[in-house]
Formats: sequence, structure tokens, C-alpha cells
Amino acid sequence: MRFEKVLAIQNSIVPEMSNLIMKRYNLLKSLKSHQPIGRRMLASKIGMTERVLRSEVEILKDLGHIRIESSGMRLSKAGEKLLVDTEELIYNMKGLKDLGNQLKEKMGIREVSLVEGDSDDDDIIVKDMGKKASLIINSLLEDDMKIGIMGGTTMACVADEMEYNRKVRNIMVVPGRGGLGEKLEIQSNTIAAKLAQKLNAEYKLLHVPDNIQPELLEALRENPQIKSVLDEIKKIDMIVFGVGTAMEMAERRGMSELKKDELKLKNASAEALGYYFDSNGIPIMHTDSVGIDLKDINSIKHVICIASGKNKAEAIYAFSKYYKDYILVTDEETAKEILKLN
Repeated sequence: MRFEKVLAIQNSIVPEMSNLIMKRYNLLKSLKSHQPIGRRMLASKIGMTERVLRSEVEILKDLGHIRIESSGMRLSKAGEKLLVDTEELIYNMKGLKDLGNQLKEKMGIREVSLVEGDSDDDDIIVKDMGKKASLIINSLLEDDMKIGIMGGTTMACVADEMEYNRKVRNIMVVPGRGGLGEKLEIQSNTIAAKLAQKLNAEYKLLHVPDNIQPELLEALRENPQIKSVLDEIKKIDMIVFGVGTAMEMAERRGMSELKKDELKLKNASAEALGYYFDSNGIPIMHTDSVGIDLKDINSIKHVICIASGKNKAEAIYAFSKYYKDYILVTDEETAKEILKLN
């Protein structure tokens, strides 16, 4: 009997079972991300009353999945294994495979990989996306590969969630573009260095800010140190990046009011890889910096985009109209939002 059929029968006979599984799964997942943690704080994070949480914790403790310590609650080894085993069950219960296939067909892209939940409501979902992306990266890694990675909070999660890999050899990691204007921990240089450490790889850094005056760009490109990094970027086999809404990214990059007005006039929708796109996926402007060139994306073997947020649905969809041969990692609610778009 197919698993979907078993679930349908279960929901017909014991409809409350699915809700109970989801409740305990979310409890265990939140506990893992914030451990050690007290009951009151955990109840607040998952939107559960302390009384209900106390009852659930006692059950899970008696089953051997939670340890109570003086510093707070922690998952036991059995609890950690249960959490991993339950993820596939949740994926099937919520029909995420079908949802991912629908999104892949609508966007016409290479692959869609979904995580359960809504990143707008729960920061843990961004970590889950980072974990999912790190597993995809690891599955595609080969000896002698060159990897480019962009900056941003989600990319930082990819590096944080990456497991140490000592099996592949002669890996090089580089930042996809310059960009020194943001907080250190989400700059592409920082993320590239951390990812390289996890992969036992070499790395090169690109010490160039965004929005450089055009007359300085050519001189920078000829700088020997910068040129050596740009040469590596030209040869990357994998690029990992995000998609943002055009105006939010323009604001973050400190774009001039004149250029922001130009973006609005051209109905800018998305930003990716330092380029701005309208809702039809047509590039309309790019950031004055150095790094990956949009025209080079067709020669990159593995293109991985990680993006979520219902407010980014139009931006993610717009980018897919420009380029198709990539893997998208997003969350359940963003996928549903994209499917609503014309």
C-alpha cells in the first residue's frame, strides 16, 4: 500500500493524529534550535501555553526524547534521531513533494527543494533551508571544484549548517561578488571563508565594496590581487546565491535616490547576483562592483538559489523568467505564494 494511501486512511480514522504529530515535531525542532531552553521561553517561541507544553514535555521525556537539566531542556540522542526520521513523514503528510513538483513545472526550472513551514513566521525555517542547501551542495561536490557564494543572511546559514567534509579534495571557494558594506558576518568574504573551512578547501577573498564609482572599476580589475580572484570566479563550477526584492536590495546597498527612481520607473522586481530585473525577468540595471558576470551563468555547471519569504515570491518568479537551469531551495509558504502568481 502506498504511503499516501496509509496517511489518507489514518486521517479518516484518527484525524487528530496528524495535528499531534505536527505539534510534537515543531516542539522538538524548536527545542533543538534553542537548547538548552526553559519551558516558558520554549512555549513563547512555538505559541503554546505553558500548561500544554508542560504536558507534552513530560510525555516526550518519558519516551526518552528530552532531557531536563539545570540549564534547561535538551534533546536526547534518541530525540535527535526521531527528529530526523520524522522530517520525511512531515514532508509526506503535508504533500510537499507534490507542491515542489507543481512549482518546478510552473517556473520551468531544473529542480525545487522545499522545507516545511514559513520563514516569515519562524527564523528556524531559514536555518532549515541552509541545511537543505548544504546537503545539496555536498551531494554535488567533486574533486577540483571551484565554488562561488554570495553574501546575505541566508547564505550565512548555508555555511553555518554545512557539515565538515574531508572526502573531496582540491576545492576552491570564492565570494561571488565584492560587497563590504554589510555586517561582517553576512559579507560574502566571511561566508566564503567559513564554507571553505567546512569543506577543507582553499579560498580567496575579494576586498571590494559595492557601488564603486565606474571610473575606479577598471583600475580595480587590473589590480593583481583582485584580478587573481576574478580569474577564479570566471572558472567556478557552482554558484550559491539568493534573490531579493529590487527596492529592498537597492536600499541595503545604499543606492542613490536617482538610481532608485530609475528602478521604480522600470518596474524593478528582483535582485540577484548584483543585477536588477523587471517582472518579466529582463535585466535593467547592475551594481557597480566586481565579481560574477550575469552572462557567465550559462557556463556554470551547478546554479543553486536559496530564497524565501512571501514578499519575495514575485522576485523569485521574475528571476526564473530570466534563467531556468537552476535548483531552487525555498519554503512551503513561499512556494504556495509563487503558485498564485500569473
